[in-house]
Amino acid sequence: MENKYYVVNENRFLFTEIDDEGVLFDVETNEYLNLNSTFCSIFKYLRENLSLQEIKEKLIQEYDVPGDVCESELLGSVEPLIQKGLIREKSAA
Repeated sequence: MENKYYVVNENRFLFTEIDDEGVLFDVETNEYLNLNSTFCSIFKYLRENLSLQEIKEKLIQEYDVPGDVCESELLGSVEPLIQKGLIREKSAA
């Protein structure tokens, strides 16, 4: 897994955490995105500026999931956030 970092477009959405799940509201499109507990954890870690590799390691510990499954789910969760413009890959400084 590449050690990519992402920038969260904080001006683009409102985020609310409910128990261990979350809801994202896109203020530009007026769309809601419901986050299950895993997706909510991924999103919180992205907001903490962790790399994908760091997020993967945390999720493996948190959910006791095999690395290959975790990586697949992580990449599958990040892609819709990129497509909706809620995050973007951080460019090298």
